[in-house]
Amino acid sequence: MLALFIQIALHLGELEHVAALLWIVGVIVFLWIGNRFIHARLDFIYPWTAQPLRRFFIQLLSSSLYSLACINASYYFLKTLLVGLPPDLEQILVLNLYGMLFIIPVFSLNFGLFFMARWKEAFVQSEKYREENLRTRFESLKSHIDPHFLFNNLNVLSSLIDKAPQEAHQFLDKFADVYRYVLQHRDEELVDLETELAFIQSYSFLFQQRLNKQLRIKIDVPSGKKPRYIPPLSLQMLVENAIKHNKATGANPLSIEIFLENESRLAVRNTFQPKHKEPSDLPQVGLDNIRKRFGYFSEQPVVVTQDVQFFTVKLPLLEWETIDSGKL
Repeated sequence: MLALFIQIALHLGELEHVAALLWIVGVIVFLWIGNRFIHARLDFIYPWTAQPLRRFFIQLLSSSLYSLACINASYYFLKTLLVGLPPDLEQILVLNLYGMLFIIPVFSLNFGLFFMARWKEAFVQSEKYREENLRTRFESLKSHIDPHFLFNNLNVLSSLIDKAPQEAHQFLDKFADVYRYVLQHRDEELVDLETELAFIQSYSFLFQQRLNKQLRIKIDVPSGKKPRYIPPLSLQMLVENAIKHNKATGANPLSIEIFLENESRLAVRNTFQPKHKEPSDLPQVGLDNIRKRFGYFSEQPVVVTQDVQFFTVKLPLLEWETIDSGKL
């Protein structure tokens, strides 16, 4: 293609040289604008995350056809304008051959740079998530071995040993289950929902023994046909925040419900009776952490709603085929 440009330029005067140069610049500009438009439209219709292979071939084909059409139309216009004759068949064939030799390496470089940028972005997000996840697991583990947490539960255990040995034995088993879960799953990024719910049963048992009738926790999640996954300690954080930030009395107990809104979403709802009236006292840090952890594995958002009666957090349930194995 460039050889044809040069050949034309050698047989033309200075004005024609300027026209040829402007034509080359114009073609490059139209190629850049058109291919950017194609890229943007395909991002909307066939995003890379949905069907990457189909997107690749569709963009390659559409960009190639547009680029060749743009080159042919502009060359036909230039030669007709300057020479007075349209290009012959041989010139068109040579032009398209040079065009393809020009387009293929340019597209290869473009796709290579694009995928490198996407890989770098994914790598940075992965590292951020891992740091956040490690911090979360550390904070959760630290909160469970915190002297205040230990003191409260050991105090309950001490009071049960003499008056209710059987209950003390059950309390000790649940206490051990909580620590066993945290230690076993502290290095995992996902756990199946049933495992997390079994842990929450033990975790909530400790609080119910201490708070007695001030706390009501109901779990209504039937087993699903397919395994479903969530980041470990997600439910624990929501239950802990509900207990920490809401008042609970015998006359006005705190109620926490964990239930399926549908097959793909789990809801954690508690009665809204905050200890403080200021919005800044709400557990925004914990919720932001949960959003980031779920956002790493799913495009479905964590939905938080609040009214005068209830505070509700809805979590997307992850299925194995929808999880990018490269993130695990």
